[in-house]
Amino acid sequence: MTKTQRGGQVAKVARQVKGTAGRAVAKAKASRPVRKVQVTLGDLIAAAFDVAGETKAAAKLVSSRAMAEATGKQIVFVG
Repeated sequence: MTKTQRGGQVAKVARQVKGTAGRAVAKAKASRPVRKVQVTLGDLIAAAFDVAGETKAAAKLVSSRAMAEATGKQIVFVG
């Protein structure tokens, strides 16, 4: 949330930020019908690592809300 000042008054302006993964899922939903594919957890992690390039970024991507909506499962990394 940011604050802007106009004429001596302070107004709060809320911003809705949508992550890139969320935009990709929304775009995929709108563009074509969903095809169900069976993928292992290792395949998801490997693909996320290929895209993100770092371990922490891959873990964040795989455990994101958009990925949970896409897979129907919540993935949590511990450690």
